[in-house]
Amino acid sequence: MTDVTAKKSTALKWILPLVIIGVAIAVFMFLKMTKPQAPSRPTTEKIWTVSTIPAALGLHPPSLTLYGKVESPRLSNVTAAVTAFVKHVYTDEGLAIQPDELLVQLDDSDAQLLIQQRQADVDNIIAQIEAEKVRHKTDLQSLAIEKNLLSLRLKTVRRYENLIKRKLTSQEQLDAARRDYQQQALSIAQREQSIADHPNRLQQLDSQLMRTTSLLDQAKLDLARTQIKAPFHGRVSSLNVSPGDRVRAGDPVIGFYSLDRLEVRAQIPNRILPLLRQNDALQQVSASGQIDNQTIELRLDRIAAAVNSGRAGVDGFFSIQNTPYQPALGRSLAINVTLPAIADVVPVPPTALYGLNKIYRVVDERLESLQVNRVGDSVDANGKPVVLIASPAIKTGDRLVITQLPNAITGLRVKEFSAAVDDKGPKDE
Repeated sequence: MTDVTAKKSTALKWILPLVIIGVAIAVFMFLKMTKPQAPSRPTTEKIWTVSTIPAALGLHPPSLTLYGKVESPRLSNVTAAVTAFVKHVYTDEGLAIQPDELLVQLDDSDAQLLIQQRQADVDNIIAQIEAEKVRHKTDLQSLAIEKNLLSLRLKTVRRYENLIKRKLTSQEQLDAARRDYQQQALSIAQREQSIADHPNRLQQLDSQLMRTTSLLDQAKLDLARTQIKAPFHGRVSSLNVSPGDRVRAGDPVIGFYSLDRLEVRAQIPNRILPLLRQNDALQQVSASGQIDNQTIELRLDRIAAAVNSGRAGVDGFFSIQNTPYQPALGRSLAINVTLPAIADVVPVPPTALYGLNKIYRVVDERLESLQVNRVGDSVDANGKPVVLIASPAIKTGDRLVITQLPNAITGLRVKEFSAAVDDKGPKDE
């Protein structure tokens, strides 16, 4: 009995903890399964507050700012035409010059001596021509006389032949008469040749006279070129000589440009070129620039016919209109250009553009992207800058977003806000 009781007591010691553990596990599982569930919070979509403006299609003149440089198509760099010393310099760099004003005088001593030599050559040829004419006149007169002499010599030969037949003279006298006749005939042939060659000799002398006259004219031209004069109203841009300098033919002497043909060269973007190439478009372009606190009125004269390598546009040439202020050559300035008005364009603030050619409009409280063409810039009634855009997808009254969102994408939910409120942060609802 004692052993049985001891065994039961030992079994109870092992079973009781197991029962307690089992009950505890059962209670834990029951509590876990019966605990109350917290209600789930629904996910809310972020709504971005944006400012919008209604699209207003209309006729607007685009404007743009270009950066140009003052140039002149009448820029002359005069070089020396002769080798000579610089005698006088009558101007300085930066001074205004008038037409035919003497600027630089070169020493003309060598040119004067050369003219005397050329004039002597011309006089010599003229004298030879006159001598040839006198010679020709004398040849004509002598030919008639020599023909009479030939006739007399022929009669002498005939007479001696008759005498020789009658044996009244010797053969030697007949031979002498025949010899005299042949000599006279030879003299006449030479005289006729001289007369026939007269036009050729005269032509040679005329050619020599023309050549020597040309050399004389060239010498006179070189003499005139020792005086460097202003060809037009302008300003001296460079002066490379001083009195006493010796210059050779081709050495630079002085540079000047015309004040009546000043213009500004500026690069026109390619997107503007189609508008400018329309009929009479150049006449409708107005422009102005600021330099040294002076306003300069400009007019677009022409567009370059070639594009320089490495440039993204074509050069345009703006002529400077009547103004008392004449900017210096090479000065840079900003040009405000107003182009002809374009129909069906929408003015928007610069903040409405994303990149170069994309905007967003609000449709059913969500963003929708549009590809647009930026036709130019302008200013609104308050003088603030606006961008002119065009797109066939834009309709009058469309709500265009003018707020810059960092994560703008088609389908993004937004809430329109007054354009006067600058609140760009996200809102949760």
